[in-house]
Amino acid sequence: MKILWIYVLLVLQFQEPTPYKSNEEFELKLDMQFRKRPPPNLNKVDLERRTLPAYGMNAPYLYIDLRVLKPVLEEYRVKVVKNEQEQLMSRKFDASTIIRLDLGFTDDIKDYISPHHYMITFFTKDKEPLSRIEIFFEKDGTYIVNGEKRGKI
Repeated sequence: MKILWIYVLLVLQFQEPTPYKSNEEFELKLDMQFRKRPPPNLNKVDLERRTLPAYGMNAPYLYIDLRVLKPVLEEYRVKVVKNEQEQLMSRKFDASTIIRLDLGFTDDIKDYISPHHYMITFFTKDKEPLSRIEIFFEKDGTYIVNGEKRGKI
């Protein structure tokens, strides 16, 4: 029994991560809009946040549009996961569709109040991961796509 567990752990340890989708195969467009911040939920206690956001005022709100420029024939499904745990979307992949990610207020993204890490994975019909796009926002507003700095929000 111990040998079986050792074998499973070794297989999992040496499993290759899903490769990044090359930058030539997709396009990301940031869409920054200004929205009125809704009033805070006073029933929810947030110990991490030191001050309440100024509601009613216009604040920058971020969307990201993902378009696949060069689709791969094997890509059958796409799955979007935020903060490595919560599934945002999982559906059949259509190369003509633009995937729009609603990220939220930029101050909340930078303060890690709203999700700051997105993983978009493309799968085959057999549910094998084919490629991925990783979007990460640092606390200073720098956003990183597939390990490469792209700018600041």
